[in-house]
Amino acid sequence: MADNEKKPVITHMPAILTGSAALIAALTTVYVNIRNDIKDEAPPAVVATAKPAEAKPAAPAGPQELRLQLQRVAVQQDGAVGNADWRFAIEADGQPLFAFEQESMTSEGGRNIVVVGEDRNARANLELAPGKRIPITIKGWRSGWFKNSDQPAASGQGWVTSAGALAPIAVKAADESKGAFTFYFSAVPEKE
Repeated sequence: MADNEKKPVITHMPAILTGSAALIAALTTVYVNIRNDIKDEAPPAVVATAKPAEAKPAAPAGPQELRLQLQRVAVQQDGAVGNADWRFAIEADGQPLFAFEQESMTSEGGRNIVVVGEDRNARANLELAPGKRIPITIKGWRSGWFKNSDQPAASGQGWVTSAGALAPIAVKAADESKGAFTFYFSAVPEKE
């Protein structure tokens, strides 16, 4: 085929479309730059004739009532061969909230989640000041013949904020093989 033969118009379409797209992009950039220059100009001054309204000071927000409810406990290590009985005490800012006992906890897969029902009374009401947070402490003791002690075998701490946010709380023994749990709570505003 000779160089001077005419090629069909369709063969030139990709080049034409690419050039058109580049031209449109360049024109759009110029338009946006011009419009931004116009926006940067200060608006003309307006003379105020009316007296501005006096701003009233905002009333301080009162404390927020939250209902703290233990939902479930995930057992990573029950601290025993087989099942283990545990007692847990939950405190808020050093004050006791509630305690409960859970029998036959196991770290065996598929059975290591303990759902705490309403019948356990594993809930309490908290009063939170705006912008403050309260430490939630969990202490756990193994039950059994030689396991009674004043010192908890496992413990952990989390924080509840005025927004009601509470991350899962890890509760562990110094040696995690002797007890490791994750506590899941809900913290919702108390309905009046």
